[in-house]
Amino acid sequence: MTLQFRRLAGITLALAALGSAVAVTETQSPAGQPPQERERQSNRNERLEKVGPTAFRVIPVDTPYDRWYERTKAKMPTFDGMAIQDVRTVPLKPWADMGTNGLYMRMADYQIIDGWVIEIPGKGSTKPMRHMFEAGLYFFGGPGHTIIQQEGKQPQRIDWKYRSLISIPLNVRYQHFNDGDKPVRFIAVTSFPFVMNSTDNEKFVWENAFQFKDRYDAQEDYLKKSESVRDRLTVTNVVPDALDFKLDSWEARGKGSTNMHWRMAGNTMIDLHVSEMPSKEYKRAHRHSSDAFVMLLSGDGYSLTWPEGQYEKRVRVDWHEGTLFVPPIYWYHQHLNPGAEPARYLAINAPILVTRLGLRFEDQLEPDLPQIADEFKQEIAKRQK
Repeated sequence: MTLQFRRLAGITLALAALGSAVAVTETQSPAGQPPQERERQSNRNERLEKVGPTAFRVIPVDTPYDRWYERTKAKMPTFDGMAIQDVRTVPLKPWADMGTNGLYMRMADYQIIDGWVIEIPGKGSTKPMRHMFEAGLYFFGGPGHTIIQQEGKQPQRIDWKYRSLISIPLNVRYQHFNDGDKPVRFIAVTSFPFVMNSTDNEKFVWENAFQFKDRYDAQEDYLKKSESVRDRLTVTNVVPDALDFKLDSWEARGKGSTNMHWRMAGNTMIDLHVSEMPSKEYKRAHRHSSDAFVMLLSGDGYSLTWPEGQYEKRVRVDWHEGTLFVPPIYWYHQHLNPGAEPARYLAINAPILVTRLGLRFEDQLEPDLPQIADEFKQEIAKRQK
């Protein structure tokens, strides 16, 4: 049994314990057909997972990030799985390093990005910090603000509200403040696993004095910058409302599909983008070699993910605003909107990083599997009864 499926077996229990059960559909191979080979050993005793007709991926085992997680998980509230039904309501616990309640999310078998859910109490704040990894943040409330400060420079204030999206400049000291009376949650997706795997040194990550002044040096226009550099790409440092931002057409990914990527805070590891599907349409099935946190901002539908050649092993996640899930590395995934309103989702992943390493692979099913359209029509029909 693969690492992903061992984790999948525990997902329902883990999510139920958090009050966050996710609908999962997993069927067996048709009777009389032998199961496809999913895993094998290499001649160096590495575990290999099938990702193509003749291609196998080496499954990462006992990495620096894995060892850090085993050492640290007792000191923080954690989630280990593939989906959380609603990050707005998932139970949180005290997290001393953050100075408030939170949840650390280690998703699938990811080794590049991780996630946090943090709640700031009314008129409260997080602890100040800085680190040698990038972070993209989406807020579920407000008003609030974040103070960023490059050493030796005047601090700058980033104001945010419900649905705002920001990214923290690399290794710049920062702190989040809730300006309202009610608790505010945000989700952060970071490149900590990649940096930990690259350096295998926690002091490098948390106690490094280097200043990336080419990315951030308290520029006067830092908070105002917003430049469309090409179709579906905007360079900016603050997105006031990720649900309201105008998107560009991306018909190649599905009928009526729209999309926008943001390059923020000089990021060279993580990418932040949103995509939207019209009512009663769906995105084309695709996969890629970079981790991806997918979180719904609006709509009511479902997503599917499955390993190479095994649609019958698909995992289904029903979603609404606040649902977070991840497709395992190089699994096909597809987002479907049978609802009456458009559905928009935020994705934070690492295509820039893996592209620069020469490891960016992606493909899109051409054509889609015929059963996907049939199942989608049935979903629409069920909602119209």
